[in-house]
Amino acid sequence: VRNMFGYTGTYNGKEVSVMGSGMGVPSIGIYSYELYNFFDVDTIIRIGSCGALQENVNLYDVIIAQGASTNSSYVEQYNIPGHFAPLADFELILKAKQKADDIGATTHVGNILSSDTFYNADPTFNEQWQRMGVLGIEMESAALYL
Repeated sequence: VRNMFGYTGTYNGKEVSVMGSGMGVPSIGIYSYELYNFFDVDTIIRIGSCGALQENVNLYDVIIAQGASTNSSYVEQYNIPGHFAPLADFELILKAKQKADDIGATTHVGNILSSDTFYNADPTFNEQWQRMGVLGIEMESAALYL
């Protein structure tokens, strides 16, 4: 897909592909659209990094993003008259939580922020989202969940 290398094989008898998603909402928006619409992909699970906002989220903890708020204009293409935090598939959330628990990972399930900015000029930016209970900040999930 658009010069992003992907690898396909089988795992436990099921065909699985692994590939990068690029950085940011526009990049994963393109890749996920093309995977779903041109390559007949059933499910996309994104694994990546984020910055924690809550005191109880520690290094190496796993955040399972149930919802993804965003400050991106990407959502405007859907003509939603307000602000919308798209949600992940609930069954996938449950499966991810169970698998993480099975291996003893510390998990946090909740809302994250998909931001268009990596370094924000507003020094209170993180505090504002932290007060709303957002677990962490990354740059892709909102586009994938839309």
